[in-house]
Order: sequence, then structure tokens, then C-alpha cells
Amino acid sequence: MTAIGIRLSLATSAAALLLAASTTIAGQAPAPTTVAPLTSAKATGETSDRSDTYRDVYQGWKWWHVYCYRCHGVDALGTTVAPNLTDPNEKFTRAEFLRVVRTGVPKTAMQSWSKLLDDKQIGQVYLYVRARADKVLPPGRPDEVGPNAGQWVPPQGWRAR
Repeated sequence: MTAIGIRLSLATSAAALLLAASTTIAGQAPAPTTVAPLTSAKATGETSDRSDTYRDVYQGWKWWHVYCYRCHGVDALGTTVAPNLTDPNEKFTRAEFLRVVRTGVPKTAMQSWSKLLDDKQIGQVYLYVRARADKVLPPGRPDEVGPNAGQWVPPQGWRAR
């Protein structure tokens, strides 16, 4: 390989690394490596809904790992400090979850997060927690627990209410 060929190879590799790093820094999930062909308008809508659900759950997982996991555990299973949020007997409605996260719970370790998380972000955390509680999302990173260790695929029709 000539010196020019080596430089070209290094420049190409550096550009790819820069693109990957900028995507990660910007907080965007990597683009899927395969795209299923769409055959109808209905399929397009369902795929779009599932993609939106995946994106919101993934964003919720990221917020979870910034603010929540220290008390509630990595996969929302609870610790000695905070409850298991995946317990089927203790499922919060979306409104209850938003209220508790926004305002906190007096005389407990649960503080108000309204200064750090807006309603959209809290809603994304809720979707992550509900996906875990509904047993449709296995433990781990949503971008690594799907088919072939890739992106998680939300079950058709699932959307936490």
C-alpha cells in the first residue's frame, strides 16, 4: 500500500469515527442497519408508531440512567432506598407518575425533578418504566436487547397509556 493509500484509509476511518462520535454526543440513537420494506400505508403508520415508541423508550432509558438508577436500580427493580417500579401490583398511571416525579414525595428520598426534567422527558422515563413493568422490554440497553443484539422492537400495538 502506498503512502497516499494509507493516508486515504486513515482519513476515511477518521471521518467515520467523527460521524459516530458526533451522533453519540448529539444524543441520537444510531440509524438502524436494516430497514424492512413497507407495502402499504397502514404498514407505514405502524412502523412509524413503533419507531416513535422505540425512540421515546430509548430516550427514557437514557434519562433513567442519568437521574433515576442510583435509587431505583439499573433496570427499575428497586433498591433498599427506593421501590421496584416494575412490580405489576404497583403500576402507576401516566398522570400519577408525572405528578410524583414532578413534585416528589414529602418525607422520603423521592425529590422533585421538575427543575431538571420537563414533562416530555418525564413521559419518556415513564414509557421506559412501563415497558419494563409490562415485560415487553428486557433488562439492558434498548439499543442492544433486540434481535441479533440490535435495537429493541416494540411489540405491535404496545404503547403505555
